[in-house]
Amino acid sequence: MTVYVDVLFVVNFFITYLLLMLTKLFVKDNPKIVRLLAGAFIGGAYSLVILADELNFFVTAIGKFVVSALIVFIAFGFKRAVVFAKTLGIFYFSNMLLLGVILAIWLIFKPDGIAIHNDVVYFDIPAQILLISALVAYMISLAAVKIYNRTIGKNEIYSLTIFKGSQEVHLYAFADTGNKLKEPFSDYPVIVIDESKISFEPERIIPFNSVGGEGMLKAFKPDKVIISNGKGMYETDRVYIAVSSVDSKDFSAILNPEIINI
Repeated sequence: MTVYVDVLFVVNFFITYLLLMLTKLFVKDNPKIVRLLAGAFIGGAYSLVILADELNFFVTAIGKFVVSALIVFIAFGFKRAVVFAKTLGIFYFSNMLLLGVILAIWLIFKPDGIAIHNDVVYFDIPAQILLISALVAYMISLAAVKIYNRTIGKNEIYSLTIFKGSQEVHLYAFADTGNKLKEPFSDYPVIVIDESKISFEPERIIPFNSVGGEGMLKAFKPDKVIISNGKGMYETDRVYIAVSSVDSKDFSAILNPEIINI
């Protein structure tokens, strides 16, 4: 089979981008698109290893691990070792999910336009087939994410964007009916976000009471926040942001449900 370098790069760039989008859905992170594109570029560039002579299994395995870690680092950054390891694991899970679709197509239809060398897949098939395959893979992925999210409740995970000066922070938030926290002077509801997600100069100290005891949270008033899910989008500046430790792999913030219509 003749290998066209441009087709090889573009297809693997596209697949890596799709993998990163799927990983993003699972890890509840929202990196900037330029980071996802940069990670996809690395994936496309690494696919050129198919042009090399047959490589040793261990060399190929180590190379794929290093490149995978680099792709995840570029796309999602490095916050903590545990978080990075989980994100890398989910990236591999996404790979297996899409590879399963590719292998199913290969085994069922046995197209001549698919070749695998040095663990890199090359497609020399019509664009229509590639797009249909990608669509099927994406639909399966969305179904997997939906099943995965059932453990924390339907429509309770929201996309949250916080604007403050030149900062724009994207993350996922859980609407917790137990969060009744409000800023005492304005009576504005408070969103609690993980302290690793944002840095700021505190403007308020907000007291809180919980099962674990009493305390104080540092907080600030954002210029605005945008909250959205599959049903719609809500924008407000009548809210405060407080920081604490949010120990969850599924979300990085806890909403006061009064902010939204749920």
